[in-house]
Amino acid sequence: MGMQQAPQRPKRSPWVFYGPIIGIVVVVIIVAAIIGVSSSSDNKKGSSGSSGSAAGVVTASGTNGVPLFYNDAKAKGELDKHTWQDNCDTSTGEVAIPIINPPPCTEKLPSAGATSPGVTADTIKIGYYIAKPDPIFDQLTKAAGAYDSPEKTEQAYKDYVAAYSSVYNLYGRKIQLVKIQGTGTSSDAVAARADADKAAAAGVFAVVGGPGQAKQFGDELAQKHILCIGACIIAQPEKYYLDNAPYMWPTGPAPDQTSTMVSEVIKTQLVGKPAQWAGGDLQGKPRTFTLLTYDTPDGQYKAAWDDLEQKVKATGANVVDHVNYYLNLPTLQADAQTTARRLKEKNATTLIFTGDPIFPQYLTKEMTKLNYYPEWAMSGTVLADTNVFARQFDQKQWVRAFGLQLIPARLPKDKQDAYTLMQWYAGKPPATDNNYGIIKGDVELLMDGLQVAGPNLTPQSFKNGMDAIPPAAATDKPVLNTISTRGQHGIWPDTPDDPAGLDNAGLMFWDPTAVGPDETGTVGTGMYRFMSGGARYLPGKWPTTPLPIFDKANTVTIYGENDIPPELLPKNEPKPPGAPG
Repeated sequence: MGMQQAPQRPKRSPWVFYGPIIGIVVVVIIVAAIIGVSSSSDNKKGSSGSSGSAAGVVTASGTNGVPLFYNDAKAKGELDKHTWQDNCDTSTGEVAIPIINPPPCTEKLPSAGATSPGVTADTIKIGYYIAKPDPIFDQLTKAAGAYDSPEKTEQAYKDYVAAYSSVYNLYGRKIQLVKIQGTGTSSDAVAARADADKAAAAGVFAVVGGPGQAKQFGDELAQKHILCIGACIIAQPEKYYLDNAPYMWPTGPAPDQTSTMVSEVIKTQLVGKPAQWAGGDLQGKPRTFTLLTYDTPDGQYKAAWDDLEQKVKATGANVVDHVNYYLNLPTLQADAQTTARRLKEKNATTLIFTGDPIFPQYLTKEMTKLNYYPEWAMSGTVLADTNVFARQFDQKQWVRAFGLQLIPARLPKDKQDAYTLMQWYAGKPPATDNNYGIIKGDVELLMDGLQVAGPNLTPQSFKNGMDAIPPAAATDKPVLNTISTRGQHGIWPDTPDDPAGLDNAGLMFWDPTAVGPDETGTVGTGMYRFMSGGARYLPGKWPTTPLPIFDKANTVTIYGENDIPPELLPKNEPKPPGAPG
C-alpha cells in the first residue's frame, strides 16, 4: 500500500524535486565511477563473442555493420588483413586514452556520407543541454559549495568532447556541438518537450544531458528519432527503454535490475534470520519488512517500486507494509512525522529503503523520538549512500544502515579518471568543480557508441556497436570495478536485450566513528565502509553464505593515494598530437 502525503499539493510545486537534484550536484564526482565501465586491461576478454539480441541481431564485431574490433581480428589471426585506427594501443586492443575502460580499437574506414539526420560525410551534430538559471536552486547549490555556472558547464562539454575526439575513430567526421538551452525547471514537462523539439529543429543526432526530473524530454527525443544519452534521461523500467530503443541510453542499471540485485541480497543474507542489527525490543526478533520508497506526485516510479515489492515477497520475506513518500521541502517536517508514525505502527524490524538524501535527515530524527530502531537495508538510493548526506542523518538510526553499493570504492579526487583525463589532455583540471564527473560520463558513453558504430552511423548501428562491446572484466568472479554491458552477454539471462548500463554492485555499511573526507573533500566523522575491499558481484553471483556486515575487517572507506588497486587506475597513454596541454 502506498502512502501519499499532502495529496492536495500542486503537481508542479517548485520545491518538489530540488532535493534529489541538489544531491546530484553536490556529489557528482562519485557518479563518474558508476558511469565509467571500469576494468584493468589485464581482465579484458579478448573477443566480443557472438550473442544475439531480442531481434536476432548478431552482436559480434565485424558483422551486421559493426566494424571489426582489434582483439577479435587478433584472435582470428587476421590483424594484417585490416588497417587499424590511429591511436590504438595494440598491447590492449583498445583506444589509447587514459580512462578506466577504453572502447575496442576498430578498423580505419572512410565516412559513409550522410547516413542519418544530424550526420553528414564530415560532421556529427550533437546537442548538449544547459539548464535554465534558477535563483532558488542556484542559491541552494552555492550554499552547499556545489555550484557550477552554466558557462563552466558549457566549457566542460566542449573540453571532454575535444579530448575524446582527439583519439577516437569517427571515420572522417568531426563533432559539431549545439547548445540546447533549457527553458524550465528540472520537473517542467511542458518545457522539457519544447526543449526537445528545439533539439530536433536544430537537426542533432543525439543529446547529452537534460532536465533531471522530466522524462518527457527523453520521450520527445525518442519520438523524433534522436538519441538521449546519459543524464538526458531519468531512471525508468527496462520496458520503457526497450519500447524506445534504440534511442534511450541510460548510464546506470534499470530499476528492475537493481531490484533483482537487492532481492538476491535480501534472500541470501536476511530472510529467515533474526534482526541482529535492529535496536530496542526489535533486536533478535524474526525479520519483518517494510518498503520505504520515493515517488513523484504523478507516480513516475510506481512500476519500479511495485516490481521491487513483488521480487522481495518472492524471496519469502514477510513484507508488512509499503510506504511511498513525496519530497516536498516546505512540508518535510510534517511529512516526516506522519511517515515515522506509520512505520512505528507496523513496527517492522527492517526497512528496505530506496529514496533521496534529504528526507532521511528529518525522518530519522522523528523515528528516534518514537524509540523505533529498525535495520535500514539500502536498496539503491539517490545519494543517501554518500557520506556528505549520511552524516546529517540521526546517527542512532544510521548506525544500523547497510545495503547495496552501486558506486565503486572511492578514490581521491585527483586520482579519478574524470579529473586526470583533463590533466592529460589539456594540462589543467576540469572546467567545472563539481559536475565534471557526470559530463565526462555522458560524453564517454556517446563517444564509445560513435567509435563502435562504424562509418554507417545511424541509431541502430550505434546500438549494434554498443551491444558488441564485451564485458570489461571477468564475469566468473567478484571484481573491484564496475561492469556495464548492453545487449546480451549472459549477465541478465531473463533479459534478451539488456538496454541499460551498470551490471554489478557490492555491499556497504555505515560506520559512525570512521573519520575521513566526504565527497566534497570535507573531513568529518562518519563514513561508509565498502565490504571485501569494495568487491562487486553480478546477478546470480552473490555469496550465499552469511557476510560479515558491520565487521570493519577487510573494508575500505576511501583508498589512500598509495594503495589504490591497479584495476581502478587508467593506463598511462601518450598524449595525442595537437593536444592543448
